[in-house]
Amino acid sequence: MRPELPHGPAPDPTRILVVNPNTSVAMTAAIGEIAAAVAAPGFRVDAVCPATGPESIESHYDEALAVPGLLAEIARGEAAGVGGYVVACFGDPGLQAARELASGPVVGIAEAAMHTASMLGRGFSVVTTLARTRGRA
Repeated sequence: MRPELPHGPAPDPTRILVVNPNTSVAMTAAIGEIAAAVAAPGFRVDAVCPATGPESIESHYDEALAVPGLLAEIARGEAAGVGGYVVACFGDPGLQAARELASGPVVGIAEAAMHTASMLGRGFSVVTTLARTRGRA
């Protein structure tokens, strides 16, 4: 069930909010610059990160701590009329919950990359330095 949120302006389908679930302002700025550079003409891309949570998501525990901030940013986007969202973190933390909260599409970068890779070849691998992700991606 989608939670009730304060009503904002009607969603603008050309407005995309990229949410970096960690609190690294520098990383968020870099993500925003790259996303804006590849956006189609006429699309507005904003990148944000939560004020609280882990600076880097390195464990399941960090991931769990990041989700409330991610959802708060999605709720703010809904109130501001954002049309779609990108969760900019390899593990796609909070992706399903964000989809329940948002009225528009929410894309996780890991899910999108893995779907694309599976359509382009017979198999793919994920290279990671995190032991927790071995055998899971």
